Amino acid sequence: MSRFSRTYPSRILSAALLSVALALPVAQAQASSLSLNLQPRSAQEARALDAAVTLYAIHRDLRSGADIRQTGRNNAALLRQSGRQNRGIIRQRGDNHTASLSQTGGNNTQVIVQYGNGAQADIRQRGGQSGILLQFAR
Repeated sequence: MSRFSRTYPSRILSAALLSVALALPVAQAQASSLSLNLQPRSAQEARALDAAVTLYAIHRDLRSGADIRQTGRNNAALLRQSGRQNRGIIRQRGDNHTASLSQTGGNNTQVIVQYGNGAQADIRQRGGQSGILLQFAR
């Protein structure tokens, strides 16, 4: 087997993978949306995220565990909480957004922020989870 015949299949595979990788950003750009989901990987990151959400809640004068604020038309938000010390914040600005947040157990923290038009989110937390989801849709 020559050197060319051994490397030829790997070059085809590399070219195919490169083609797929180059096509992915185009598909995302055509969708006209961007989502950024931040979830802590350690206890230290979870404490930092919870502190940031707590500071935001103090700024918004949020004393209970939920805060939904919507600006625009045809937005829908659902927030369910059971357990102790759950904090959920949903903010929607724009039109035709949907967001659902379900928190069971205790010590959950989640922020969902949606801008633009037509963003969708569905998050379920089952105790001791936290995260921030930012979505921009066109």
